Amino acid sequence: MRLKWLLMMVLLASLMISCEGPNTTPMVKTSPPVFTDTPLATSTPTQIESSTPTISSTYDEGQKLVKELLENNGECKLPCWWGITPGKTAWAEARQILEKVSLSIGGQESGEVFSVSVHALLPYPHDFAKYMEHSYYIENGIVDYISVYNFDLAPNYYLSNFLATYGQPTEIWMRTYSKYEMGLHPFLVDLFYQDKGILIEYSTGEPLKEFDGKLQNCMVTEMDSPFIHLWSPETKNLSFQEAKKFIDTTNLPEPKPLLEATGMDVKTFYETFRNPETTACLETPKNLWP
Repeated sequence: MRLKWLLMMVLLASLMISCEGPNTTPMVKTSPPVFTDTPLATSTPTQIESSTPTISSTYDEGQKLVKELLENNGECKLPCWWGITPGKTAWAEARQILEKVSLSIGGQESGEVFSVSVHALLPYPHDFAKYMEHSYYIENGIVDYISVYNFDLAPNYYLSNFLATYGQPTEIWMRTYSKYEMGLHPFLVDLFYQDKGILIEYSTGEPLKEFDGKLQNCMVTEMDSPFIHLWSPETKNLSFQEAKKFIDTTNLPEPKPLLEATGMDVKTFYETFRNPETTACLETPKNLWP
């Protein structure tokens, strides 16, 4: 299964590297990140606030801390991520936290607006990839927007668990293709929480079933490797059309509202798929998609 996820990572890579910051005007593009020569996980320990776990910055201890953070998120709820809250946490403070759990932090860390790419450690004992990709966008010294991908290593963000914790989304959008290529059939579902500052995208690349002119996805609750996009709803009251700039609409189809694409409304989706044991499927007309 992880081979599929890694293939999807290649297909969806632009979700992490082509998105703009959550401003109403385009994010200033920075030059390519220059990563540090020394792994951050072996650097000198730095003290952080007591609300965030503090450990010695060895590679093994860093992996243990990542495991804890993927389980408890630093005792905070999204859009706070690992103790870093968009719109509130200073980048200098966020960097101290990230130094303990990252292989490297790269980017031009100067100016009023800049972006940083973080290569977060995989929790022990996983070694199927080199790192997890996280991105942070900073405006006037404050973390403005966070985008993360954790493979399937954070069960709290599996679809049914996420719905049970964060409730019914404001809107749900989806997209797919009418056919698959190279053994992959991208199918993506975007859950948008306007009042929480969350856009979380679930996907699968598994071939879909076809029935009576419709594509059928019966693996919805198995889509457990989401891309997570976070911002402050207090400072950035974004509509989905504004938040859509965080996801890839260049290489993938434009999202369509769930009701238009499937005939299912948001409430029904929520009540159906918060149950991890459901056998329900999502169906969408094949001729609706490119």
